[in-house]
Amino acid sequence: MNIETLLISVGIGLFVLLLFLIGFIILKTALYSPQPKKIKPREFPYVDGKSVAERLGLAVQYRTVSYDDPKKIDGNAFLGLHRLFKTLYPLVHTHLKLETVNEYSLLYTWEGTDPDLQPIMLISHLDVVPADEEDRDWDHPPFSGELADGYVWGRGTLDIKCGVIGILEAVEYLLKADFKPERTVYIAFGHDEEIGGEDGAQAIAALLEARGVQAGSLLDEGGSVYENFFPEIEEPLGFVGISEKGYLSLRLSVSQDGGHSSMPSRQTAIGILSQAIARLEARPMPAHLEVVEFMMSYLGSALPFFQRMAFANTWLFGGRLKKRLAKSNLMNASIRTTTAPTIIKAGVKDNVLPAKAEAVVNFRLLPGDELPEVYEMVLARINDERVHVTPFIGDLLEGPSGWNPSPVADAESPYFLRLSRLVREAFPETLVTPFLVVGGTDARHYASVTDNAFRFMPIQITKDDLQSVHAVNERLSITNCAKMVNFYSAYIQEMATLPADIDLLTQEEAADEETPAEVVEDVTAWEDEEDMPIPSLEETMALSTEEGQAEQEAEEEPTED
Repeated sequence: MNIETLLISVGIGLFVLLLFLIGFIILKTALYSPQPKKIKPREFPYVDGKSVAERLGLAVQYRTVSYDDPKKIDGNAFLGLHRLFKTLYPLVHTHLKLETVNEYSLLYTWEGTDPDLQPIMLISHLDVVPADEEDRDWDHPPFSGELADGYVWGRGTLDIKCGVIGILEAVEYLLKADFKPERTVYIAFGHDEEIGGEDGAQAIAALLEARGVQAGSLLDEGGSVYENFFPEIEEPLGFVGISEKGYLSLRLSVSQDGGHSSMPSRQTAIGILSQAIARLEARPMPAHLEVVEFMMSYLGSALPFFQRMAFANTWLFGGRLKKRLAKSNLMNASIRTTTAPTIIKAGVKDNVLPAKAEAVVNFRLLPGDELPEVYEMVLARINDERVHVTPFIGDLLEGPSGWNPSPVADAESPYFLRLSRLVREAFPETLVTPFLVVGGTDARHYASVTDNAFRFMPIQITKDDLQSVHAVNERLSITNCAKMVNFYSAYIQEMATLPADIDLLTQEEAADEETPAEVVEDVTAWEDEEDMPIPSLEETMALSTEEGQAEQEAEEEPTED
């Protein structure tokens, strides 16, 4: 064989290989994220949204603000809100058992007709973050609860007294209709979610666990239905949280000789501390695409072809995809453990060198990362013995200063599939996807009570609405007030009447036992969801290997100090 023939053979071989590669990429893209089946919108009964908004406005007027300093908390505001509930919802307080936990948190029990069935839970929280009432940017005072321009205004209308009122409204409505749940329904309202939930949700969860309660599912705040969330997708997107990121706050402290600013040392305490912070920001934690890839496996059918191709073939386009996603604050938070300096303290006078400088850096942990791993990475990034790194509060990484990512709920469980279907029935044309909540919720405290903690608030909002959370002009539309009551009513009706074999299925799956064939057939027929199974988030996260992390770290160019 001469050289010319050899080159032709090699060229033909490369061309065939290229065609195979292109065909493989196109096939993976075509199979990625099947088109969801059409679902008929549900006919809901009429709910007077304005009336609901007025009652939400009354709840907003109670300044149930949570503070880290217990002395600042106005207990009378919480007790007043409790009395308001008893006035507005007499049937709830007649037919449900009410317990007060740690003075201000509430636990309602609606006994089901079949005690052998696993109960369901709905939770929300009573507390809100502070609001600057002197800020002139408020169109309506933050604790007025005013109705204007089609909205109810004030702190808590979105985060998240709307959830409290929506749940109570739904239960009151169902009681008037003489609905009797087969499963027991627990309703829990914590009073300190905004400062960690230790005395509220954590205490309620401990109480239920001590009583041996194991709930089939739990619904809390987290995602919602968002309009124009991704520019490439026209349909509204319904995000149902199945997990939330972990949390770690570390204190960085530097001690150096102080003195007069006219004779500074070569490196001051502030300079050393600033350099440490700069190193952490310059070399963020490694990016992982598993979470976003999993989420897009539900939404990819709505993406333009080439974007869909990138998510379907991360083995080839992963590096470029990471760089593109990192440009968005939200998407960057979905692909890595984030680093955020939040507090810095040093100095008391402009001509005095401080002897000590401190900073607090907050990390939100991606599933797969753990507290010790992040701590060791921080030490390696800073690489300076003069910088002491300790937990922000206490001596342990796990505790008030940090916690690992929450367990991942099963996105293929009957509970999730029914919730997903209900979202699509209530919000027509919406695409629903499981997602990772980048903030914190009370749901994480109930990991010992249920394996199926879902995070979804049944309202449809815009990015502007979302940006008002914890900010000025927080508001909820009157239309949404009606929607959330209808949704919660339907959710309770359906979840509280699920058949017993649903519990059998989820219990056996949790124990990694083989599920009886007849149960699988019944449940599969009942689900009526997408034909192609999608791997769970836990399975997807398991695909992250040491080689992948090494590849990511190799991509990140170290920054000169």
